[in-house]
Amino acid sequence: MAGLFAIEDVSTVFIDCDDCLYQNNWKTARKITASIAAYTEKLGVGRERAYSLYKKWGTCLKGLLEEGIIDQAGVEDFLIKVHEIDYSDIGRDARLRGVLRNVLSLKPTWVFTASAREHAQRCLDAVGIADLPWRGIIDTRDCDLETKHAASSFDAAMRIAGATDPETCLFADDSKKNVVAAKQKGWKTVLVGFYDRDTGDRIHCPEADAHISSLHDLGPLLGIPPLPDRHGG
Repeated sequence: MAGLFAIEDVSTVFIDCDDCLYQNNWKTARKITASIAAYTEKLGVGRERAYSLYKKWGTCLKGLLEEGIIDQAGVEDFLIKVHEIDYSDIGRDARLRGVLRNVLSLKPTWVFTASAREHAQRCLDAVGIADLPWRGIIDTRDCDLETKHAASSFDAAMRIAGATDPETCLFADDSKKNVVAAKQKGWKTVLVGFYDRDTGDRIHCPEADAHISSLHDLGPLLGIPPLPDRHGG
C-alpha cells in the first residue's frame, strides 16, 4: 500500500466528511437520519420514505426537491435544522491530526461533503483538526444541491479548487457510489472503510484505486510517514 500514489502526481486532495474524516460506527449518521425523519414527518414524509429518498437520490434533501415535496425556499431551513444534533459521539483523533497535518502541508486539501458547510465545520472541530490549513469546505450548496453521484458535483469541486486536470485529483470517501462517480470523472480514488453500513458485508469496489480502513492510512498511500503531531489531541 505504501506509496501507491506518487505525491508529485497529485495536485489536489478532496476528503469526504461523514464516516470518513471521523468514524464512530455511524452514530452521527444515525442521529442525522433521525433528525431528517423528524423534519420530514412534518412535511408528511415518513421515516422509511425519507430514508428511501436518501438511498435513491444520495441525500434526502435532493429527493425532496426532485419529487416536489420541498422547494428552494425550504432548503436553508432544512440544512440548518436537520443538523441541530449532539456531536459528542465524534472524538478527537491525534493520530489522524498528525497524518492530515503532513498531507495538508504538501498538497491543497479540501473537505468535500454532500452535507452542509456548518455541519462539516462542527465535525472538524470535534475531531480536533479544524485549525489545520484546509483550503476550504465544498458543500451541497456549492454543488447546486446535487449529490456526489452527479458528475456536475466533481466539476464544481474542481472549479472551486482551481484544479484543471482530473487525473491529478485525489478523492477519499466512504461511499462506493461516490467513488464510482469520481473514477468516471478520471479522479484518483480511495475508498475508506471496509464494511457496508446497512448490511455489514465487506465492500468491494473495483473503481477504487485504493481501499483503506481509515484515513490513518492516507499518508502511507502518498508515501508520507505517519508522524505524530506534538500539538495534537
